Amino acid sequence: MKLLQMRYFQTVCRYGSITKAAEVLFVSQPTISFCLKELEDEFGVKLFHRRHNRLQLTVEGQFFLDKINYILQSVDTLTTQMKDMGSNRNHVKIAVPAMISTFLFPQMFNAYTKLYPGVELEMLETGSLQARKLVDANSVDLGITILDNAVVDGYNLLPLVATELVFCVSKTHPLAGRKSISFKELSEEHIILFKADSYQNTFIKRAFSEVGVEPKILLYSSQLYTIKQFLGYGYAGAFLYRQVAEMDDDLVCIPLDKSLIQEIVLIWSKNSSLYSDSENFIQFAEQYNKKLTGGTL
Repeated sequence: MKLLQMRYFQTVCRYGSITKAAEVLFVSQPTISFCLKELEDEFGVKLFHRRHNRLQLTVEGQFFLDKINYILQSVDTLTTQMKDMGSNRNHVKIAVPAMISTFLFPQMFNAYTKLYPGVELEMLETGSLQARKLVDANSVDLGITILDNAVVDGYNLLPLVATELVFCVSKTHPLAGRKSISFKELSEEHIILFKADSYQNTFIKRAFSEVGVEPKILLYSSQLYTIKQFLGYGYAGAFLYRQVAEMDDDLVCIPLDKSLIQEIVLIWSKNSSLYSDSENFIQFAEQYNKKLTGGTL
């Protein structure tokens, strides 16, 4: 039994006619008739009743059709996947949260493109939670997110770097001289948060809720530049990663009274295979961060 014979049989069944099947498949009627006869001889069964110049499936023919529909669908899916692999060669798509893309990814991007100049590295800037959804949907090859139990349970992961979440204000803000601050003490302060697809958004709101405070949200934004612009006016604060805040000389970092250390990880799906370029990026990221941390992750 060959795939071509199955294709011919399936098409004949679809149209109920060898003549029509031959037209659709651009082959001769004798070719299709010969293939059908070969199948019947191989299995020792009749696949069709021939009645009034029309073909009708036998019980055995219907059983065979049901099975080959599944087989051919699987073959078509595999063909599409293999073609996708071919078109995705030399291309890695990564979902990266805005703040992380500011202080971590540019250096990695630069180092990777120098090492692999023939591979296109595409960055999709989005929230940490949305990055996970994009990985789930196979819309990206890899994602960068904050480590929590959901990530541990749901994804393959590679630790990248730890970062501290701090409360940031301008040098002219009334709180600029504080050495530390609590969520309780921020009950009357105007707060700028990243949008809802950010893990930080969920985390900060939960922290306020745990101390019985309803934060005064001035603005939701996914743009770090916009957030820093608002902070510059001196009447609002925002929670940023220390590495990001320290890149701006006009901002003051105020640690939380209970340090908030978050681990940033590279994630990929447990349920789908990676293209070789994505696997190479993971290996690169592991070696890259070993160098940054003196040989350990």
